Amino acid sequence: MIEGKVGGKKYIWKTTPKGLSGEAEVELPSGATQKVKWVRDAQGIWLETETGYVGYDVRKTHNDDGQAQYALLKRKTAGLIQGLSFLKAGEEVDPNAAARVKKGLKIKSQMPGKIIRILAKAGDAVKKGQSLMVMEAMKMENEIKATQDGTIKEIKVTEGQAIETGAELILFG
Repeated sequence: MIEGKVGGKKYIWKTTPKGLSGEAEVELPSGATQKVKWVRDAQGIWLETETGYVGYDVRKTHNDDGQAQYALLKRKTAGLIQGLSFLKAGEEVDPNAAARVKKGLKIKSQMPGKIIRILAKAGDAVKKGQSLMVMEAMKMENEIKATQDGTIKEIKVTEGQAIETGAELILFG
């Protein structure tokens, strides 16, 4: 069994997805159970639910505490879901982890693109969710937002710069 949160919604995979394809039951935030089929490919996964198909490119990273986190890039859109973490059945969440400000936190690019505008500068105090820069990717403008309250130590890119996936954009001090 795997538990995961997407935003504030909790999903529970009743059976662990294993192999290149298969079928499982997922408990939705409403408590209802839904059958999900999946097929993995080199970049991620395709899911089939009662409402249709959706594909995600999956990227695994680690936070400053060394815990695995995942970013899902919804295929055929610029919809990026970042900072996903999963717990095995019985694991507990550290209730104080979210309250700690992480110094040295790096915001990295989740896809290749071009920096259009930089909205903050080194030394600025920012709030979680505040827009820090705008990046053009896949012919869409995407806002890069602060993932925590804190102070920006360094902006690592310039306006007009082309960047690759995983490029460091901002360093918190």
